[in-house]
Order: sequence, then C-alpha cells, then structure tokens
Amino acid sequence: MTQPNPAALAHEEKTAASTVDMGAKRWVLAAAAALYLVAMVLPFVGDASGWQVLAATGAAKEAQTTITEYVFAWISFIGVGILTTLAVVTQRFAITVPAWMVTTVSLVFSVLGIWLRNSSGLDISRGPGYYLAILSVVAVVFTTFPLMLSRNASQAALARERAESQGKDEVAMAQRAATKHQDNPLLIDDRRSRAAQRHNRTR
Repeated sequence: MTQPNPAALAHEEKTAASTVDMGAKRWVLAAAAALYLVAMVLPFVGDASGWQVLAATGAAKEAQTTITEYVFAWISFIGVGILTTLAVVTQRFAITVPAWMVTTVSLVFSVLGIWLRNSSGLDISRGPGYYLAILSVVAVVFTTFPLMLSRNASQAALARERAESQGKDEVAMAQRAATKHQDNPLLIDDRRSRAAQRHNRTR
C-alpha cells in the first residue's frame, strides 16, 4: 500500500485552509450585514440617513456630521456591507480576515464619533441608524474573530494524516539507517574473533 506523500498532504492542507467553515455563524454574519443595510436608510445623524452620510449630501452637512462619523460610515460600509457579505457568500479566508480588520477599525471610529459629538456640545444628536450600525459592527467583529482562529474539518483531518505520515517516514528512515549500520563491514564488532586468532598464533 502506497504511503501518502507528506508534501502533497501539506499542499492539500494549505488549500483547505483557504476556506472558512462558518457553520451556523454564517447566518449571524448574514443577519448583521442585512441589519447594517437597514441602518443605512434610518436617521444616522440628525435627520440625515446613513446613505446620505456616505454620500456626504447636503442633509449630512446640515446635521453637522463630524469627520469621525463620516469615517465610521465609510469604513463600516466597506467592512460590513461589502467584505462581510462577500465572506458569507464565498467563505474565503482571504476575505474574512480583511472583513474583520476593517470592521474592527470602524468600531473604533464609531466610539470616537460618539465622543466627539458629545464633547462638541452640538444640539443635533445621533439617530437610531447609527446605533444599529454599531450593533452590526460588533456582531461581525466578535463572530469573525473565532472563525479566523479555528480549523475547518478537512484541514484538521489532513493535518492528522500528515502528522501520521511523517511519523511513519521517520520510523522507516530509522529502520533503514539501522540496516545500513548492520551491513557496514567497518562497523562490525570483530574484536573477539581477532583476539581468538591472536591466541591461536601464540600457541
């Protein structure tokens, strides 16, 4: 029976690692993305909706939208609205990681946006869309993080098979080395036979 090639198994394991097994968490991310889209049509800052802040329309300017609120709207849209949606559809590791990174940055700016508006003394408050967007961002951040650290089922199975294959290869190499050691005439212990020959010559 042919033993599996550890190098081939390592390549298959790397290929398997390029996908993320989201399981039921896929629906949590999908719900967060849908919730974010709802937040974009609700009042975000004052009477300006989320999409108006994204487009920097006159309504957003009238609401005296701060730079941190603009940045939060843009980055959260990229992280949740675009990248998270793509991650749910494709389940690719290369998309899930940027989705988490960008969304985490947007969470920081959401807090800065709250702090800056509260400290500026503006009479215009944030709307429900702003807080709904934060809820979506939090859901994405804390759902995608454990997904990035976990192995999918096929990756774990290939890792076990590769470890077993490498162990068998090491045993086979040790056996071959022992056989060569026994067959090497330079390593044969013939001290007793030579001593007997010397004894016979002295007799």
